[in-house]
Amino acid sequence: MPRLKAGQIQQIHLFPLDLFDYKPDVVVVEDEVEKLMWIVLSYLRAKEGDRVQASTAVLQAACVDATVIPYLENRLNFSFGCYGCREATDIGVNEAILGFPASFLVPIVKNLRNLSERAIPSSRSKQVWVASSRLLQALERDSYGINT
Repeated sequence: MPRLKAGQIQQIHLFPLDLFDYKPDVVVVEDEVEKLMWIVLSYLRAKEGDRVQASTAVLQAACVDATVIPYLENRLNFSFGCYGCREATDIGVNEAILGFPASFLVPIVKNLRNLSERAIPSSRSKQVWVASSRLLQALERDSYGINT
């Protein structure tokens, strides 16, 4: 399990981002998986490519996966959560958690704004799914000789 060295951190401050008056070391986000996916994509754009490698033991998701790993390795990390954080927090059954170094916050927000113009609404519209479902229904009707 990745660990901080004794004395490496003097204080831990937990607060919502909109209330901070200084730059944090790590940003932690708990939300629905699809929303976290857009943050990961925005992070990848900020890094200009590559892939995200997640590290988790499904233990200590908030304590290690979303905080210590991003802090020590200067990279985004995510986790499905763990039974401890699911018991001790309000994390929902369809939610997960990720953390990233605060140095990526501005480019991630910029990239999220760009994605929100077309990619996010297009993805959420499910146009391809709707069209393919209609086509499949039409093919099924034709194969059974059903006229509508």
